[in-house]
Amino acid sequence: MSELDHAVVAVLVSDDQQRFLLVEESKPGREGLFNIPGGHVEPHETLFEAAIRETKEETGYDIELTGLVGIYQVIYPALNVSGPVFSGTVIGGQAVVSAEHPTTGWVSQEELAALARSGKLFTKYPPFAANHYLTRGSFPLDIVASYDYRT
Repeated sequence: MSELDHAVVAVLVSDDQQRFLLVEESKPGREGLFNIPGGHVEPHETLFEAAIRETKEETGYDIELTGLVGIYQVIYPALNVSGPVFSGTVIGGQAVVSAEHPTTGWVSQEELAALARSGKLFTKYPPFAANHYLTRGSFPLDIVASYDYRT
């Protein structure tokens, strides 16, 4: 096991205009960069629970997961992070901002690609995930197997 191993999830939240929800990052080294909602899976939760929780914490929106877009990997010099990107839709809540995520907004596929070209995305996979979602949709959630031994 490497020094830093993380199970992460992300959610490509879309609206009826085929726009995608982004958050602005403010952690050191990420200031002014954007990303789709997501983060670390806590030891006590499933991938689905983590995806829903992270989206709520980062955006204020309650979401419903609608599928699995794909599994994406990002390899940095000292960190290797991979995990599922789910598709989702807003079912409640409202946009909120925080010190950690000072901006929340909706962008088109073209705007997402422009952010990537200008180096304004924290992770590089959101444009690929958006393209996959728009061209082939997402896989059913039952493709993800979870064995929960908490009970």
